[in-house]
Amino acid sequence: MSAKITDAERTIIVNALTVAICQYDKDAEEVAALALHGRTTMGPADALAQQFRQQAVEARQLRDKIDFLWDNLQL
Repeated sequence: MSAKITDAERTIIVNALTVAICQYDKDAEEVAALALHGRTTMGPADALAQQFRQQAVEARQLRDKIDFLWDNLQL
């Protein structure tokens, strides 16, 4: 038996991923700005900013896959 999600559930998932993407992008920008304030924080801050950027990319990919599957396969 396969469980299907409703349109409302899909919307909640997609909206949550969109909010996460925005937050990851914002966090990456803030950490990158922090890196500019001192050499001792530059390396770790850049690494953290890159991690946030990667999480944003992965969240976008997941959101896009859910949208594609919903539009084409009706989960």
